[in-house]
Amino acid sequence: MSTDSYFLVDTALFLLYSLARKVIVLLKDNVLCILEQHKGDVVTGGRLASELGVSRNAIWKTIRLLQDDGNDIVSVPNKGYRLLGTNDTLFEKFIRDGLMTSFIGQDMRILPSVHSTNQYLKELDADTVDSGFVLIADEQTGGRGRRGRVFVSRKGEGVYFSILLKLGRAQQDIRLLTVCAAVAVSRAIEDVCGIRADIKWVNDVFCDGKKVCGILTEAVVSGELQELSTVIVGIGINTGMAPPEFSDIATSVQEAAGVCGLRNRLIAGVLNQFEAVYLDYTERGNGAGVIEYYRSRLFIIGRQVLVSDVNSSYVATVQGVDDMGALIVMDDGGVVRFVSSGEIKLKW
Repeated sequence: MSTDSYFLVDTALFLLYSLARKVIVLLKDNVLCILEQHKGDVVTGGRLASELGVSRNAIWKTIRLLQDDGNDIVSVPNKGYRLLGTNDTLFEKFIRDGLMTSFIGQDMRILPSVHSTNQYLKELDADTVDSGFVLIADEQTGGRGRRGRVFVSRKGEGVYFSILLKLGRAQQDIRLLTVCAAVAVSRAIEDVCGIRADIKWVNDVFCDGKKVCGILTEAVVSGELQELSTVIVGIGINTGMAPPEFSDIATSVQEAAGVCGLRNRLIAGVLNQFEAVYLDYTERGNGAGVIEYYRSRLFIIGRQVLVSDVNSSYVATVQGVDDMGALIVMDDGGVVRFVSSGEIKLKW
């Protein structure tokens, strides 16, 4: 056989392999979609085969693949298959079904594991994606919080995603973006999970007095003029059981609300809320409305905190936040201070 013949055979085999993979992925998505529509109920293999135009054996093999992916599917002998209410696999179609945005999340990518969703986007060529691109991961092996702290991001136990925003010259003031993200998360948790979600300045969301979400906003500067070109907003929400070693300070929406299986709806909810709040702030000039909601959920007003920055630490009582999100505190000497960077601790 000639070299050209070998090349044609190899090419044909590669195309067939690629086509087979696409067919398998499509079949998996369709089976999971039907099971999700009847979540908790038994769906017969015959019904799945009939609706999708494949054999019952193909359905059986697809169910096995879905189970291997971590889906909570129970095979009921002589009856069919049931997707349990606890199932919480990330599924792009389910997220898109809940999206009501014009640009946030219209382009998204889901990965099984990344070091950090923020870092992934920082290393991505921004010219290859549009503003509003969202990267979602089932786990992060090197999730980060403020000041380089570790953000525990266990597989299947949370929603971990980052939003890439491209800024124009008129959008260089980004001081309220972290506030926008906190407001969006608070609203989404309340809408999707039915529980109140409070905010601890500047970037944490709490339920029942414990941290349920962390937010990390990072700016990317580029060009000879060192202009701010891109901002990445990273959001991590605990949805499964909180790690035992952090049970005194952290919780999850499952523990706080007593519900599970909400990851896809929660991601869509946050993206919907974030776009609404972001456009209010950047295009409609309604930063005051964002701050008003933020204040209404800021549970540390009137409480003593330890304020820390690069050079000093001091105890103060929180008075509120100003119109740009800076924390207003009064120190022990009665001096009112405005804190725009640094951090606060409730216990020291």
